[in-house]
Amino acid sequence: MTRALVLAALLLLAGTATASETALTDAEGHPRGRLPLRLYVTSFGDAGLDEAAARAVDDWNALTRDVLGVAAFARVARRDDAQVVVLSEPTGASGMMGVTEVTSDGGVIGLPVRILVAPPQPRGQVSRELVLYQVLAHELGHALGLPHVADPRSLMCCAAGKVDLNDPTTRAAYIAARRHPEVASVRAQLAEHYARFWHGR
Repeated sequence: MTRALVLAALLLLAGTATASETALTDAEGHPRGRLPLRLYVTSFGDAGLDEAAARAVDDWNALTRDVLGVAAFARVARRDDAQVVVLSEPTGASGMMGVTEVTSDGGVIGLPVRILVAPPQPRGQVSRELVLYQVLAHELGHALGLPHVADPRSLMCCAAGKVDLNDPTTRAAYIAARRHPEVASVRAQLAEHYARFWHGR
């Protein structure tokens, strides 16, 4: 069994986009019959933040129903019943806004998956609610096995060292995507990922 720790740094509207190297290889996923995954999301102590978190889950479910024919997540009220657990707590000295802990065995993601989301702070023109949506939606993508990508418009951006924010066009696309994050931006990645993963299983 291999253990991977996915650390996703989303430094919204910062001078550089940094994301740690992810141990996801683009070969990890969940068997078809496992979906929807039982998901527990802690309260973030604020109605607006909780609504943003619920919207991130709903948007993933809408996309996976459309692309995969099944919802990705089914919410549960008890943490002990969950296969994916989302908690709000400081993620340590790394400065990361979100951390997803993933194990895999032969490419099958081990359960439970644990996601830590740091208490969100507004970033420039981006509200706390939008920061939380962006971070949680990104981490839920990792929980489904999606690695970082180099496309600055994608919710799963950014692969370390692959995005040049000194390029004005790339930077503009990155900033626009952080201000208006969309789970639908990973449609092609999700479809390709699970077409490969489910092939022959």
